[in-house]
Amino acid sequence: MPELPEVETIVRGLRRILIGKKISSVRVRSEKVLGWPSRRFRKALEGASIREIGRKGKFILIAFDRDLLLVTHLRMTGQFLRVPREQAVDKHTHVIFDLEPGSLQLRYRDVRKFGRLGVLTGEEPTIPLLKGLGPDALEISAEAFFRNLQQKKRAIKPLLLDQTFLSGLGNIYVDESLYRARIHPLTRADALRRDQVRELHRHMRRILDQAIKAKGTTVSDYRGPEGIVGGFQRYLRVYGRAGEFCRICGSPIRKSRVGGRGTHTCPGCQPLPPHPPPPAKISS
Repeated sequence: MPELPEVETIVRGLRRILIGKKISSVRVRSEKVLGWPSRRFRKALEGASIREIGRKGKFILIAFDRDLLLVTHLRMTGQFLRVPREQAVDKHTHVIFDLEPGSLQLRYRDVRKFGRLGVLTGEEPTIPLLKGLGPDALEISAEAFFRNLQQKKRAIKPLLLDQTFLSGLGNIYVDESLYRARIHPLTRADALRRDQVRELHRHMRRILDQAIKAKGTTVSDYRGPEGIVGGFQRYLRVYGRAGEFCRICGSPIRKSRVGGRGTHTCPGCQPLPPHPPPPAKISS
């Protein structure tokens, strides 16, 4: 699933190619990915011009004139690709936007059809998912991060994955951040010392910034708007490296399950806390 760096990379790429463009026509090949009926979706966007493109957590927000907002969550395999109109359309392309001026298209492609595109008008309330998002992982201060963690008795990894607590992080960057801060994913959030939280915050911000500069992490389907893969996978230290040796202590990286998610840790650098919180479980 695209996380904050991938979504931010997509947003920056879309800004360069879409601001000021008009949607001349919309073709919906699969209504499953829409939050609206396809006819209403097309009618709302055809003839509308793109004014701004932003991000909130893992959501992409494309603002049009006419007081319209296209809200997209890519989920597991969603992609926005800019391609020439004459390029063949594959079976996984579900929405096609013809752009003016020029002879290009923006295509929404999604192998598993888990992603969603929906349009909001000025007459509609903000969708609950956006209202319920926690502070952005790139924007929260170290002090606010510490205060928020002190109020939670949950294991740190499932908490960091909870988008209502902190928005933008996913499995890759949580595993990498906890490893570099030397914190076990089952450590209870309110048991972390201020200095540990400061280190976690520093590493989290640094990793996200580095991943954005590398245009994200591609481990399977992620591509930028121009079809370019990310490059941060070359710098991963634990994620996807089960059985390989830790670059710090030499211990073999382990993969387990924490809060139902595949989790990569180094047993040498991230010792299990003496009293892990009861709700989370770990298994080999």
